[in-house]
Amino acid sequence: MKNCANCGAPFESNKKNQKYCTPACCRLATNKKIMNKYYENKRRLSGEKRYCGCGQLLSRYNENNKCFVCVEEDTKNNRGNILEVINNVAKKTNKTKR
Repeated sequence: MKNCANCGAPFESNKKNQKYCTPACCRLATNKKIMNKYYENKRRLSGEKRYCGCGQLLSRYNENNKCFVCVEEDTKNNRGNILEVINNVAKKTNKTKR
């Protein structure tokens, strides 16, 4: 038995990844997400002050919740992590070929 992600009612799932008890409940949850996104976007465009995690004031035209500097830093970190994984795989491959 699972609990519905929208109304919390217990239900027997027919599929492995089923989250909602009925299609109507699924539709209500989807509409709620759409409306939340709409109002968040409306607040952003009306000039409500938003701040990045680093404390930088975000522009109303910035759709992200991070400033440009933090986005660039995250990109660099992700690239570094990917290169590290590639290097580790290459080292393991070279060891097994010997």
